Amino acid sequence: MPRVNKKIVGIMKDECSGEPMTEFVGLRSKMYSVRLNGEDKLKRGKGVKYGVVQRTIQFDNYKLCLDENSVASRVQRTIVSREHRVYTIQQCKVTLSPFDDKQYLIPESKVETLP
Repeated sequence: MPRVNKKIVGIMKDECSGEPMTEFVGLRSKMYSVRLNGEDKLKRGKGVKYGVVQRTIQFDNYKLCLDENSVASRVQRTIVSREHRVYTIQQCKVTLSPFDDKQYLIPESKVETLP
């Protein structure tokens, strides 16, 4: 894939740096994982801190969530400011969920979807 799209907004980019994907699991919009040559390379989860996704979630968790329709949650800590006071809060967030609000997965096929 040519690298000309690298810094252009709104154009598809090569997130894998030219390596072929061996497995892909997409649960929802902006919630997916990619396995390249047998190792987990890309893991994304919208609304969850990057460090929590990288440290505590594996590719197999994405796969298990999709196969068994299970929901996974993790604890994350963050620093917030409210009324000019700084706090550290702990949140229990849903990190993996197979229930997509944009697509409906047909139960019999496990692959085909409907909008």
